[in-house]
Amino acid sequence: MNSFIKKYGKRLGIIILFYTINFELWEMIAPIISGEWASFVVYILLFVIVLLFFRRELRGAWHEIVTSKLKDKRFYMKWLIVLAIDLALIMLVVWLASTYWPAIMPANNENVKNQLNSVPVILGVIQGCVFAPVIEETVFRYSIIGVPECKSKLLILTMVSIVMFDCIHIVAPLEFFYYLVPAVVLTLFYNWNKNVVASMLLHSSINVVGYVALLSGLL
Repeated sequence: MNSFIKKYGKRLGIIILFYTINFELWEMIAPIISGEWASFVVYILLFVIVLLFFRRELRGAWHEIVTSKLKDKRFYMKWLIVLAIDLALIMLVVWLASTYWPAIMPANNENVKNQLNSVPVILGVIQGCVFAPVIEETVFRYSIIGVPECKSKLLILTMVSIVMFDCIHIVAPLEFFYYLVPAVVLTLFYNWNKNVVASMLLHSSINVVGYVALLSGLL
């Protein structure tokens, strides 16, 4: 029991805290300061908690990125190729949705637009491109998947990660298919690199492109 708690305690704890703070705390403070500011406050709190809980693990992952992967041109190529694939697939999904299946288009895009209209744009971008990648990759990739010892366990945890990450972003059930692309891409990129900072960098890149599209009126 002690070994289980030592190995999985923090990871289970941050998953529980993520859902508790993201939903329960948001529900408590949203009527007081507005839903958009409540989301910002929630993500600041979660960001701080993640850094405190996993400072040693994140420091190690960052050290590997800086000393190894960022000095390897192949990592940049992987990063750019996977980013391009993700964006191409999302554009395909958007086209299919607008042409044949509008129900899969996410309401979350409108929520982000409202966030940018209610909170200073710079704070909204920081929330989406810094706080969200760090929090969500730590919760849905590192805490759920970790580095499993066997392939069968990796497959199961990968599926759990994809479904849980996808579901946290949707409002209606059919929106699941819109977020399936980034959920799969980010999870596979994490498994490929076995480094949570690598998936944070990709996640941030995807969100930067999304915010640019939103601010320029393309979405």
